[in-house]
Amino acid sequence: MRMCKKGQGATEYLLMLAAVLVIVAIAVYYVTTAGAGYPAISATQAKSGDNEIRINVTTGSIPTGEWAYSVSTTEGTYDWTTGNVELKSPYVTLDTYAFGTYYVSLKHIDSAHFYFNDRTITIS
Repeated sequence: MRMCKKGQGATEYLLMLAAVLVIVAIAVYYVTTAGAGYPAISATQAKSGDNEIRINVTTGSIPTGEWAYSVSTTEGTYDWTTGNVELKSPYVTLDTYAFGTYYVSLKHIDSAHFYFNDRTITIS
């Protein structure tokens, strides 16, 4: 009889461990599939030959009105402008700028996720 009770206790512990592992697996699944809350894109700032600043997009896209950019002459100062076109490959032109140093930032509006901020562009 004693062997049976020891075996029963070990089985209960194993069942509790299995239940915990299942709960953890479910939690990990929901956390990883819930999404980041913002579109996944790969983008960088760039200057073209006509003194214009662009956002080059390698992968992904963001619909019109869901992204914003800031081009400022002071690092850490933002003047957000909502994108009026879809942000998609190959690039989106922001505007033409005079000679100087500018700090370019890009974010998703709804999630406030920064794709990059205060990236330096020098127009000379």
